[in-house]
Formats: sequence, structure tokens, C-alpha cells
Amino acid sequence: MAIIIGFSPILYFQKKFENSSKGNRIKLAIMLAGFYCLVGASLVGLFRGISAESITVQIAHFGLAAGFAWLMVVLIENMAEIYTMRKELHNAERLRLIGDLTGVFAHEIRNPMQVARGFLQLLDTPDLPASTKKHYIKLSIEELDQANDIIREFLLLGKPSTENNEDVDVGIQLERTVNLIQNYALSKNVSIETKIDVNCMVNGNTQRLNQFLLNIMKNAIVAMPDGGTIVASCFFADDSCIEIRVKDEGIGMSKHEVERLGSPYYSLKESGTGLGMMVSFQIIESFAGKLHVFSEKDIGTEVVARIPGVKRSMNKPV
Repeated sequence: MAIIIGFSPILYFQKKFENSSKGNRIKLAIMLAGFYCLVGASLVGLFRGISAESITVQIAHFGLAAGFAWLMVVLIENMAEIYTMRKELHNAERLRLIGDLTGVFAHEIRNPMQVARGFLQLLDTPDLPASTKKHYIKLSIEELDQANDIIREFLLLGKPSTENNEDVDVGIQLERTVNLIQNYALSKNVSIETKIDVNCMVNGNTQRLNQFLLNIMKNAIVAMPDGGTIVASCFFADDSCIEIRVKDEGIGMSKHEVERLGSPYYSLKESGTGLGMMVSFQIIESFAGKLHVFSEKDIGTEVVARIPGVKRSMNKPV
């Protein structure tokens, strides 16, 4: 009986409680707790009579109920405020990042487009030698390729991380990347050495892994303008993780430069956007791994990706 009578007003005031301010909700909760205690005390007095002991018990009951109601409402309100603040901060950070990336995208796309447009206009020059036309066309294509690379990197940033996941042999993909980039490396007087364990299996998207390997290898080559040697390795760090390491003998970076890697706008290359490293960090995160960069000025840089591996027992032939 006490529950039915005591909780009826709670149901009645539910909508008003939800639409009230924090202070009013606390007051309303205490009032409803008091009403529930009053109903209980009245029923006890009706059936058992009134005594000093029963009054003391009911007062204590009211104090506990009101205090508990106050505590619970305050805790819930504080948790709701913290959740709202975190959500607002997350949205603000997301909007800030979108603004940064939009600025990078607009700036970096505009540059190659304007250059390509200028060369195409020059092609209309009367009596232009065939060799010059060929040179202008080549430069225009290079600028358009650069714009295409920037667009591809932006698309990779927004691509779902769980798309087409499968077991991937990192060693095979690393060898493939080295073969693809070998001619470019030789043209820069850079040699590539590999140290690869057998069956370095991870689970993820093969295309994205290849994009990561290509980004890191290109960065290592560009970091050695005077040539040198890159050591690319893949091995079992332990029974649960695979490590990919790419070490160069390039110009290196300071501690401050390493800390800023992966930020929009930040790149050590004159024509860079910083998107390559942003994409690289995101790709390794999509594999549930961690990417670390170790570097010293004028000594070189080592990029280390640590990724959970597929259990080795699953890779052994039956």
C-alpha cells in the first residue's frame, strides 16, 4: 500500500523532473522522498499506533531517504554534466580537426591545379617547340598526380578500419613494397636491406598495410638526400606481436619534430602536407597496433610498428 501511494506522485512528477534545472531536480527528489516517508509513517501510525519510538524511527528513516535521494541525484547530475562536457569537447576537437584538414586540403589541392593550369595555357603558345610541349605536359601530369595522391590520403583518413580484413603475411607485403620502390631508391643512391621472418601474420586490410609500408619506405628514402642504406625488417617480437622496423641513415629529427609527427600541416618535406604520417598512424591503429618513431639529428630515424599477430600455432602446416 505504501509503495503504491508513495510512488504514484513520483510517476506523476517524472516529466517535470526531467525538464527541471539541476537545483529543482534535487529539491523535487528530496520532497518526493519525504512524501514517501510521510505515507509510510502515516500507515504505520494507523495500524500500529503512535509512540515515541516509532516517531524516532520514522524521523531517522526520513533523514536516510532524503539524504540518499540527494546523494544519488547529485551523483547522477554530476555524471551527466561530465558526459556532456566530454561530448562537447570531443565534438569541438572533431570540428577543429575537420577545419585543419579542410584548410590543408584546399591549400594543397589548389597549388598543383594552378601549376597544371599554367602549363596547359603555355601549350597554346604559337610555334612552341615539340620538346618544350612534351616537358610542359610531363610537368602537368606530375602536378595532377600529386593532387591525386593528396585526395587518396584524405580518403584513407575517413575509410572504415574494419573493411575487408583478412590474415596478411607482413613479410610478403614488405618484400613486395621493396621491389616496387627499388628503382626509385637506386635513383636516389639508396640501397635497401631486408631481414624478414617467415609467417609474420597479422589480421587487417592488405591494401592499407601496403599504403603504410610505401609511405614509410618513401619517407626513409627522402630523408637521405646524399644516399645511404635502409634496413627494413619484420619479425616476431614475442608470441603475440609482430614488429615492422624501417631504419634509415638520414638527416634525422629532433625530439620536438618527432612529437609533432602525425599532426595536420606538419611535414619536414618542403612539399609535404603531413597527411602521410597521419595516415600511417591511423593504419597501424586500424590493426590494433602502435606506431613509434625514434630519431636523432644527423644520425637517422627508425620507425617501429608493433601489431598483434595471428597465433603462430595457426600458421604451422598440418
